[in-house]
Amino acid sequence: MRRKIFITYLILIVVTLTAAVGVFWFKGYNFIDDQSAVQYESQARMLAEIFSVQEEYDHMDYQEFVDTYGREYGVRITLIQQDGTVAADSQALGSLDNHDNREEVQEALKGVTASARRYSETMQIQTFYTAVPVTTPGFQGVLRVSVPMAELNSLTAELLQTVLAALVFICIVALLMADCFSRYLIRPLDEVTKAAEEIADGNYGGKIHTRQNGEIGRLAYTFNEMSQTLRIHVDRLERRNRELEAMLCSMDSAVAAIDDLNTILFYNDGLVKLTGSGTRNLTGQALYSVIRNSLIFDVVDKVRKRGDSFVQEGRISNGQDRYIRVMGTPLHELEDKNLGVLLIIEDITEIKKLENMRSDFVSNVTHELKTPLTSIRGFVDTLKNGAIHNEKIAMKFLDIIDIESERLYHLIQDILLLSEIESKNDYQIEFCEVNQVIGEVIELLEPKSSEHTQLIFHPQAYVKPYPCNRNRIKQLLINLVDNAIKNTEVGQVQISCYSSDHELHLEVSDTGIGIKEEALPRIFERFYRIDKGRSRKQGGTGLGLSIVKHIVEMYNGNIQVTSKPNEGTIFTVTLPY
Repeated sequence: MRRKIFITYLILIVVTLTAAVGVFWFKGYNFIDDQSAVQYESQARMLAEIFSVQEEYDHMDYQEFVDTYGREYGVRITLIQQDGTVAADSQALGSLDNHDNREEVQEALKGVTASARRYSETMQIQTFYTAVPVTTPGFQGVLRVSVPMAELNSLTAELLQTVLAALVFICIVALLMADCFSRYLIRPLDEVTKAAEEIADGNYGGKIHTRQNGEIGRLAYTFNEMSQTLRIHVDRLERRNRELEAMLCSMDSAVAAIDDLNTILFYNDGLVKLTGSGTRNLTGQALYSVIRNSLIFDVVDKVRKRGDSFVQEGRISNGQDRYIRVMGTPLHELEDKNLGVLLIIEDITEIKKLENMRSDFVSNVTHELKTPLTSIRGFVDTLKNGAIHNEKIAMKFLDIIDIESERLYHLIQDILLLSEIESKNDYQIEFCEVNQVIGEVIELLEPKSSEHTQLIFHPQAYVKPYPCNRNRIKQLLINLVDNAIKNTEVGQVQISCYSSDHELHLEVSDTGIGIKEEALPRIFERFYRIDKGRSRKQGGTGLGLSIVKHIVEMYNGNIQVTSKPNEGTIFTVTLPY
């Protein structure tokens, strides 16, 4: 902009000065020309008067006159008689032609002072002639004064140089003033441009500071108001976007909005996790190129056909089978213009697992309760039908009823204990001496071990007390050691305990029958038994290891198991302080 203004000023200055100089030169040249003609005419009249007052000249006297006054005034003087014959010439070297055909001579012979410009054949230069009539007692004719045009040209050349020098000086001054003036005019526009560029770069709220009034001042004020308003609106939009992004990112479910061409408009991290897209930008990608599942596209089609929300559940295979719930909702503008479909894809695999576990739990509990109750009812009916009168048979049946009742009691106790642990409401926290608890567990379970099973515990000199519910830790150890004893008919069961700065480590190992590798992932499930017949024979409920796992999780700990068939099993529990 400043360059355009400067060029505009430059063109105006050049055109104006050129026109002014042209007019000045034309007027000046004409003035010099007119003044020169007047001067030469005056000079010629003066010489004519001098010649007229002299006494009568002979021919030689005429030559002396023109030579004397020609040298004195620096001009060429010619005396021409009435018939055109040249009587005398101050610069002629020989005889001259008759001058009666010269226009200035012709006019002078008529009694009129005349001037003319032409090329002199005698002097071989451009010459200015002025002729005046002269009448004396001895001479009647014309006195002509000749001046070379070189003198007049030198004068005009000097004038031209002066004019051109003045023109250059004025142009330089004018250009400097134009540059300063253009800078002054363009400074607010430059500020507006810089502020607009900052806004384009995302720096809102910039202001223009100017002292100018008028249109530029109003422009600056309006721009400042616009910038401030824009900053407020952008901050509001950015805050809303951050809130929306925070909400979307905090959702575990995958969220994606697609247009009518199934192109992804926006998405959250949940979709990236679901599809395993990594760091790839999914905006603008086709949905089918990101995830290919007929369930999702069925939901999209039904939402578009119905114009209303639709929910459907199903499976998705993406490295592993998972259950998902897809909810589709149409996206509308204020004018009810359809923008696309909003998809919320929720991973309900864990929910399905919990539902299956609950169903299995109910089924297993029913089965586990039904078995002893069936036995009890069967033997009661047998006793009622007459077996009670046979004391030997009656006592045997009563012993079986007592065993089944005790088994039923332990099962109910384990179920209640497991439910209590799952609630994670444990308020009986104290600093527990773990070595002392292990000693109590060994004292309790040692009678259960056979003569071929050795129970070993070498306590550390110092184990940092652990803050917990003492009964929970004792129950954990009882279940682990009891399982180890049951699975070790011949060998040893070893317990170890030590503490570090941040963790308590418990380990129960045995040299028993071990666990098959394919069964290891399921041993902590409720009612899961590796050998169902052996477990029931030994009085197990199938909830012991599940109780252990829940106790460990209640204290944010970790439990690991390693086992080899016929070599033994090692349970390692790590509890953070």
